[in-house]
Amino acid sequence: MRLIHKYIGLVCASILFFTSCESDVLDNNPYYMGDSADQIFSDPVKIAAASVGLYDALQNSEFLGGRAQIYVDARGIDLNPPTFFGNLSTFQPTSSDATIEDAWQGAYRTIYECNLFLKGIEGAKAASVITESEYKTYSAEAKFIRGVVYFYTLNFWGQMYAKESENLGVPLVLQAFDGGSAFTEAIKITRSTIDDCYKQIISDFEYAEQNLSDTRDDVYEGRATATSSAAQAMLCRTYLYMKDNAKAIAYANKLDGKYSLESTTITNLTNPAASSEVIFFIAMNISDNPNTNNALGQHYGKDARADITVNSDYLNLFSNTDKRKTDVVVQKGGNWYCNKYQNGTKDWAPIIRYAEILLNKAEALVKSSNTVDAGAVSLLNQVHGRSDSGVTYSTSDFANAQALLDEILKERRRELAFEGHGSFDLFRNGKGIPAGRGSASAPALEYPNNYFSLPIPNSDIEKAGANVLKQNKGY
Repeated sequence: MRLIHKYIGLVCASILFFTSCESDVLDNNPYYMGDSADQIFSDPVKIAAASVGLYDALQNSEFLGGRAQIYVDARGIDLNPPTFFGNLSTFQPTSSDATIEDAWQGAYRTIYECNLFLKGIEGAKAASVITESEYKTYSAEAKFIRGVVYFYTLNFWGQMYAKESENLGVPLVLQAFDGGSAFTEAIKITRSTIDDCYKQIISDFEYAEQNLSDTRDDVYEGRATATSSAAQAMLCRTYLYMKDNAKAIAYANKLDGKYSLESTTITNLTNPAASSEVIFFIAMNISDNPNTNNALGQHYGKDARADITVNSDYLNLFSNTDKRKTDVVVQKGGNWYCNKYQNGTKDWAPIIRYAEILLNKAEALVKSSNTVDAGAVSLLNQVHGRSDSGVTYSTSDFANAQALLDEILKERRRELAFEGHGSFDLFRNGKGIPAGRGSASAPALEYPNNYFSLPIPNSDIEKAGANVLKQNKGY
């Protein structure tokens, strides 16, 4: 299902109706809705269908349908900067960059559709169309999706978290404005602080944790739709980014026994619906084809567009006994390509899986204790050992906590590469970009750096006013 909207860009008016369904992202059953919002939210069946439509909104081809994950890694150090995305990956974009503007708008479109749905079910609850329990479940799904989108939006357009930082995050749009608000001060929303943005993200995920079932009976839906476990996983990551290691560990512990590592890494992304490791991915099927300019498999695959290549630094991370050296990457014509996406235009877009949770916990254990933590070494071995039986780590292998932390971060690169972690992991750990990346003359970008944040699109700044929507430093 597809929700029709007009992107508010913090300024435009909303359209209070849904229309046009191509397919149900969960089961491929087509349905059509051409009703007004009043008609939809007065019918429990149509509300249920509209809730499914939120996952279609999450598939936005310019953002979390695959593009956002590429952008995170294209700005990291394991890919050769792809020319297709212009200056985004070489840290030289302008505020009029079309790729960045499309991503910004794609993010806020999905946020807007979540807000519109939340507004609709509020009225439905008041009119007793749905029960209080149904209202909480629907709200939790919408808030989980909104939290996911805000997490990525914040880390693209804001700097990494720092306690008591006054750095600006992104505008927190938390309601759907009606047509009468189009030209009022109500929708001139300023940028919130990074801290306030994280508080909102946590609030959305906590609500989802409290009001969704732990898992779902159907294994497909359990990985393609929001669950309490998925919210716990995102809270684990969020607290790690916020440097709250104790809470990151606590949320990792909540997932014990719910998921397990697959026997090999590559299985996770070619058949995520049946994976014991996938916690939440954005589902794709043949009807959700994001086309050759937007699909993960098209950009990464060696036989499609093949315009993203893997650099030698990544290949050098592996021992000769590590299966990922041949499973995760593949060579063709003298270049190396990511081999995780093999379905062309219908690869599921990764959000979070259990291998990350184990590495999150390992990282948090080391950072919280500042020791060569035996538990962290054990977690590192769990992830590394399933792909590389020739290497087993022990506490004696690490001279100090920093040496262990460095190895855990390398393992994140080996294991989570090309799933949307690369540059985020660098920046949140105070690491910059080495000289020569992209061109021989490119200077190093030391941490911190203004250009780790993307520019706010100038088109939105002009509409809202520069005093309302402030540009990031350096642009």
